[in-house]
Amino acid sequence: MGEPSADARLTALEQRMDRLVELMEGAGSAGRRGAPTDGRTDTDTGSGVDPEGEGAGPRRRGRARWSAATMPGSGSHAADPSTVDMHDAFWALNRLKGRYPSPGAVAYTGSVDIGVGHVEYQWDRHTDDILDADWADRAERVAALGHPVRLAMLRLLLDAEHTVAQLVDELELASTGVAYHHLNQLQAASWVASPKRGVWAVPVSRIVPLMTIIIAFEEA
Repeated sequence: MGEPSADARLTALEQRMDRLVELMEGAGSAGRRGAPTDGRTDTDTGSGVDPEGEGAGPRRRGRARWSAATMPGSGSHAADPSTVDMHDAFWALNRLKGRYPSPGAVAYTGSVDIGVGHVEYQWDRHTDDILDADWADRAERVAALGHPVRLAMLRLLLDAEHTVAQLVDELELASTGVAYHHLNQLQAASWVASPKRGVWAVPVSRIVPLMTIIIAFEEA
């Protein structure tokens, strides 16, 4: 029998990566919550699974890569200065243009050391996929961020997991009922999760997207 075709090899690779994602998601949420690891390599995905866990689809070519949070520094890999043009202010844009011909694509990425640990993430989508999407489907997720108390909660949760009582105390909220109201709105839009009873956190796969949205609101 001859060698398998390139399409067959690609399909097999995607199936193996999808299986890896399933195994990671079933392994528990300790690493994704930012808990310290035992020093082994971070867990990465690159199978075309989007931040909501849905498949990229036959035409979508976006790729997600994110690694579970670890203690700051233990999973961080600095770029090799010899491979980066330190004088190119648009290095990321130029690389994106080289990878995606017209009509192009939109990408965001981050490698951050924050309170919950080290997080790496990359996501991209073709221009046509973005324009063809039903933007109204994103309304709930966007609306959930439209309150100063919820944004303040998310900022605290990037530092560490918090109980409701801690959120009430640090944000000087009127009651736990107020806190739960806002947490429920954030949870429904997948911005927060409760990894264990009474404790709240930002899912690792939402950390860099959240920080990207925050800087997107800056004036150009």
